[in-house]
Amino acid sequence: MLWTLRSPRAWSLPCRPPRSFTSPHSTRLARFVSESAPKHPSFVEEVAKTRPVPSFAETVRKVPIRNQILFTIAGTVGALTIGAHLTNYDLFKWWAYLRASPQGGYDKSRPPTSEELARVKYFAYGRDLQTALASLKSAIDPLPETMKAMLTYSYVQVFQPILNATEGKRMCWAIGAVNCVVWLAWRVPRWGPVMMRSFAHNPLSGRSYTLFTSMFSHESFFHLLFNCMALASFGAAAGQQLMLQFKKVEQERGAVSEASPKWHLLALFISAGLFSGLVSHIGHVRWQYPRLIARLQAASAARTASTAGVKAITTTVAETAPGATTKAAKAASEGHFSLGSSGAIYALFALTALGFPDAEITLVIPPWWPINIQTGFYTLVAIDLLGVLRGWRYLDHFAHLGGALFGVFWYKYGAEIWYTIRVWDLPAAFYLHGHGTRLLTPEEVQSRRRS
Repeated sequence: MLWTLRSPRAWSLPCRPPRSFTSPHSTRLARFVSESAPKHPSFVEEVAKTRPVPSFAETVRKVPIRNQILFTIAGTVGALTIGAHLTNYDLFKWWAYLRASPQGGYDKSRPPTSEELARVKYFAYGRDLQTALASLKSAIDPLPETMKAMLTYSYVQVFQPILNATEGKRMCWAIGAVNCVVWLAWRVPRWGPVMMRSFAHNPLSGRSYTLFTSMFSHESFFHLLFNCMALASFGAAAGQQLMLQFKKVEQERGAVSEASPKWHLLALFISAGLFSGLVSHIGHVRWQYPRLIARLQAASAARTASTAGVKAITTTVAETAPGATTKAAKAASEGHFSLGSSGAIYALFALTALGFPDAEITLVIPPWWPINIQTGFYTLVAIDLLGVLRGWRYLDHFAHLGGALFGVFWYKYGAEIWYTIRVWDLPAAFYLHGHGTRLLTPEEVQSRRRS
């Protein structure tokens, strides 16, 4: 065994203590290290620390606008690109449907026109509704005759206006339905903080996605009601105007048929809503809040001077400062939250007013006499300009002006932009959805331009 190799002499020797590796300077080094090491503050010291809280003026000066600008640009490009792709998808879908249809009345050797596509969509949707009605009748056949008649009559009364409505008006109804769902979410008390944070845009929050979500958000019932009524009125007319402008561009640059303007209208609604929200964001950060800070600082300086004994300033402050200070302080404490579809609806209003200058509108409040649409549009724009200059806070006048500006821009250049995006997307849409169809050759495009 290995233990037998040890010498017996080692058993009798006393055990030596382990050698110490300390030096005469070890005590001094330990004291130096302990004195130079940072001391961790206690819990009481951490609680007692006073951290400077940034003032309202400092917070406003640091509000960013770059992320909001980038989000608006990306959202606008994305909405227009996706809308153009869905429009091209409709084109190839109904084109293939027409080529496979045994019914006559269509020259299958050429691409269908926009009117032919709209007509076939209308009759196909009507046949689907008739099939659903037949299924409903077979399902309610065991019921009494009175119940069957009432259910059939209700079905016809609901879906007949939907069938007769244009594609643009149906899209406006769909947007209104989304607005109603979001309004119902506001009615749930437990969701209040979430809705305020995610469906109302606050320029001081730094969030960008609320520029999109806030355009479908309405907290007040009357706000929702008026916006939905205006959307149904101007949205349908704006959809017709989009079709008319697109046909003019087709005649100049070549035919690219469009089955319906609904995706164009939705892309315009989203783009205008983002742009109007961005204008509201920049307007409040760079215009409204600095004016508010200046009013508060002026009122504070005037109050300080009055306490120093300057009688003239004291008199001025006594007459003017209290009201101005109260309003400014209230505005600073409440902040600004923007929500609603008003900016996007203003764009549709501008497009309709410029496209149909002889049309007349009737107010939903007294007086009810009809007025020219352009007169009403310019009057509302003037009121919003006055609201911006006067600092009115009941409505978001910056968003209204931004939506009106976007509508004017789209009236001038929107059809050309939409046509360019659709032509750019045609190869991709044809690759994904163009089975059974073919694209126009350059010679066919030139011949259709000459014809």
